[in-house]
Amino acid sequence: MATVYLLAEEPVQNDQRQDCCLIVEVRAPDDIDNQWVQQAVERAIREKFGQGLTLWSANEDEAFHYLETDPDATMGALNLSKTVSVIWNLARIV
Repeated sequence: MATVYLLAEEPVQNDQRQDCCLIVEVRAPDDIDNQWVQQAVERAIREKFGQGLTLWSANEDEAFHYLETDPDATMGALNLSKTVSVIWNLARIV
């Protein structure tokens, strides 16, 4: 199982209209088509948070750095398929 982290290039606002960092964690089997996963995740995230989003790859340390600054980050999940899980977090930028 491979885990990929993506971060939004621009801040995303939460329900309280606060600027947040969007952190996306994608878990998929090693043998799945990576290009399909990347495109499907980007499409689903853009539908949820806005078409103008640009996502870039991050490592686990970068992703968790943002989450550590906001332990009450908003969290959600998207279903792409039975084998691909997508968890998103909105961590407030302080």
